[in-house]
Amino acid sequence: MPIIGNVEKKSLKVKILGLAIHLILIVGGATMVYPLLIMISGSLKSDVDFNDFSIAPEYVYDNRLLFQKHLLTKYNNKNNLVFSDFREPIGSITNIAVPEIISRERNDDFREFIAGIRRDKPHYWRVIGMAYEVGVDTLSVRQYRAWLKDKYGTIQNMNEKCGTNYSDFSVLGLPVELFASSSISTDYNTPLLKAILEFKNTLPDLQTSWIDLDGTFVTHLRTRVERDLNNLNRLFGTSYIHWSDISLPERYPASKPEFAKAWLTFIRENVNLAFVNVDPASQAEWSAYLQEKYKDFAALNKIYRTKEKDFAGIRVPVSEPASGQIKVDWKDFVVTRVSPKYIRIITLGNQYRAWLLEKYKNIDNINKAYNLGFKSFDEIRLTTEAPRDNLRQSADLSAFIDTLSTTEVGLQRTALTDYRNFVERKYRNAQGVVDYQKLSQDYHRTITNKLEIPFFTRFPAAPETAIAQNHYTEFLKDKDNASLRVVSKADKLQERYIKFLKEKYKTIGALNKAWGNVYVNVEMINTPIKEYEWFNVIDNRSMLIKEYLKRNYLMVIDTILTSGNAARNTVIYCCLAVVAALMVNPLCAYALSRYKMAPAYKILLFLMLPMAFPAMVLGIPQFLLIKDLGLLNTFAALILPTMANGYNIFLLKGFFDSLPKELFESAAIDGASEWVVFWHIAMGLSTPILSVIALSSFTHAYGNFMMAFLLCQDQSMWTMMVYLYQLQQRASQAVGFSALIIAAIPTLLVFIFCQNIIIKGIVVPTEK
Repeated sequence: MPIIGNVEKKSLKVKILGLAIHLILIVGGATMVYPLLIMISGSLKSDVDFNDFSIAPEYVYDNRLLFQKHLLTKYNNKNNLVFSDFREPIGSITNIAVPEIISRERNDDFREFIAGIRRDKPHYWRVIGMAYEVGVDTLSVRQYRAWLKDKYGTIQNMNEKCGTNYSDFSVLGLPVELFASSSISTDYNTPLLKAILEFKNTLPDLQTSWIDLDGTFVTHLRTRVERDLNNLNRLFGTSYIHWSDISLPERYPASKPEFAKAWLTFIRENVNLAFVNVDPASQAEWSAYLQEKYKDFAALNKIYRTKEKDFAGIRVPVSEPASGQIKVDWKDFVVTRVSPKYIRIITLGNQYRAWLLEKYKNIDNINKAYNLGFKSFDEIRLTTEAPRDNLRQSADLSAFIDTLSTTEVGLQRTALTDYRNFVERKYRNAQGVVDYQKLSQDYHRTITNKLEIPFFTRFPAAPETAIAQNHYTEFLKDKDNASLRVVSKADKLQERYIKFLKEKYKTIGALNKAWGNVYVNVEMINTPIKEYEWFNVIDNRSMLIKEYLKRNYLMVIDTILTSGNAARNTVIYCCLAVVAALMVNPLCAYALSRYKMAPAYKILLFLMLPMAFPAMVLGIPQFLLIKDLGLLNTFAALILPTMANGYNIFLLKGFFDSLPKELFESAAIDGASEWVVFWHIAMGLSTPILSVIALSSFTHAYGNFMMAFLLCQDQSMWTMMVYLYQLQQRASQAVGFSALIIAAIPTLLVFIFCQNIIIKGIVVPTEK
C-alpha cells in the first residue's frame, strides 16, 4: 500500500516534498559518483597532473599539459635535463610554458639537420626517450620487451645468447642514457647492450632526444652566478641578453680569460670526452706525456701492441680511442696535460650552426627565413611584470616604469619581506631596537612586530596615512627594488609604452636587435629543442593522448596476465570458496533448525564468536594450524579457514526456521528422505539467501590478499590480489588507481547480473 494516496499527490505541499526528496537523492547520488569519477580520472594520469582533481583528464584538451607530460616521459623523469635543453631555470616541469615564438620553417630545418646527424654521428649523440618514468611502464619499455620477444622467442633463449639471467621479459627495462656526463661510458659492447643499441636504432624521433652540450654548459655557468645573468656578464665581460644567447665555443675562447677558464673547467670536468677532439699539432705534448709516464719505450710498445721506434712514432689520437690502455692515457692527457688551444669540442649546437650557415649563407637570410622578430611596434604588449629571461626588455620596462606616477605602479607580492624590512629600518634606533610605538602612531594602527606592518601592492589610498604613502613611494624609487615593481594598469598604459619604445629605438629593427628577437651573430643561434618538442606533441597529439589514456591499464593487465598463474588461481579459489560455502553453511544451519537441540543457541553463538576478533588476530593461529597440517601453498589452505561462517549460518537458520512446518511434514508423509527434504525443499526455497551467501563468499575470496599471501608464499600459488598489491608497492599512484578499478570489475559484473537475486535475498527474509 503506498504511503501517499492519489488524492494527496495533488497537493502542492506533497509535490514540493516529492521534489525535495528527489533533489536530495540526486545530490546524494552525485556525492557518491563524484569520488568515483575522480578515481577513474586519476587512473588515467601521471605525476604531472595527478594532484589536479578533475573528473576528466585535462591533457585530452589542454595541449600545454600534454606537452608537460610528454617532457616528463621523454626525458626519463630527469627534470634537470629538460631545464638544461630549454635554458630555463624552472623549479618544476609543471611551470614550463608553451613556446612563445614558434616557426614551422625552423622546426623543419632542424628535423632535416638531425636526420643527417643521425646517419653520420655515433649513437651516443642521442638517447632513448620514454625509457623510464616513476612507477610506469613507458612506451619505449613496452616496445623493447615486445621487440625482444620477437627477436629471441623465449626468455631462456635470450638469457643464453646475451649471457643474462632474467626470470621474465616483464622485468627488463631500458637504461637511462646520460652520455653528456664525463663518468658515463658510450661503449655498447656486451651482447645485451648491442641488442639495446639495435632496438634504439628503430625508434622514431618522438622517442629519442639529443645531447645538447650548449644547454649543459649554460646550466654549468648558471650555478656559478646563482642564476643571475647580470652577474655572469659582469664576471665574464659579456653582454648576453638572455640565457639562450649562450653557446659552447668550439675552441678555447682565449680572448675572454674568465670565460675561457669556465670553458676549460667544463670541458675537463663535466663533458664526456667522446665529444672532444685533439688537434694533431699537440703531437709534441703527447710524446712528452708518454715519455714521462712510461720512460721505457719497449714497455710502451708491449702495452700498446705497437712496433714503433720511439715515442714520437705513436701518433696522438684525434678522438677518443675505442678501448685499451691508449684510451685511458688519451683521456688522462686531455684532462691534465694538453694545451687548451689544441682542444676542440664537437657538439650538436656547433654542428647545427655550421649547417645553417652553409644553407643560408648569412645571418640575415636566416632571420628572413624564420620570420623572426616583431614586424611592427603594435605587436608588442606591455606586460605587468618585467620578463626575467630578457635583460634588455626588462631594463626597458623598468625605464618606462620610472616615467610613471606612483599611483600607476604596484609591487609584486614577493616584495613583502623586503618592504617590511625597509619600514623597520626607518624606526630602528642606534641600539638596533625597532620603535613599534612610534610606528603605530605614524600608521594609525597597532603594530607590535614586523608581521603586523601593512604591505601594499598598490599605492596606499585613504584612510592610510601620508607617512605610509611616503614610505611606499620611497621604496618604489629605490633602484635596488626595481625588479619588484609592476605596472598597475597595463591595458590603459599600452599606448604610452609603445610611444616610449618608438622614441627610444626609432625602428622596429633596432628594437629586435636590442631585445635579441633576431640573430645578430652566429653564437646566438641555439638548437630549437623546446620548439622541436612542441611540434612533436602537436604532430603526434592523438597518439600521445591514446598512450597516456591506456598505459596505466596496460601495466595492470600485463601484470595479471604474465604473473605466473594469477588469473587461474583466482578463478579456482573463488569457485571453490563459493561451492564450499554453499555446502557447509546450509548443512549446519539446517541441522540447527530442524533438530531442536538444547545447546543449539550456544553452538550458534560459538560459531559467531570469531566475528568479534579482528582478522589479523585469527591469522596467526590459522597459519600455525595450516602449517601443522602440511597444507601451506594449497587451495585447501585458503578455503578451510573461511568455509564455515557464523553469520551465514545464523542467516540461513533464521530462514529455515521461517519455512512452514507443513512442508516438511507432507514430505515425510510422502516418504521423502532427510536428504531429499533438505535438498529439494529447504535448499530449493532458499535460492535468494544462497545467492547472497555466494556473493559474499565470492567477494571475500576475490579480495582476500593478506591470508592468500601468508598461507601461499610460493609465487606459483599467488592470486591476482597478491600480484596487484605487489604492483602497487612499486607503481605510481595513478597505476594503483587503475589496479583498483580493474580489480573491482568482476565484483561489479556479478552485482549487475545478479542484482535481482540479491534484492530478493534482502526482501524475502523481511517478508517472511
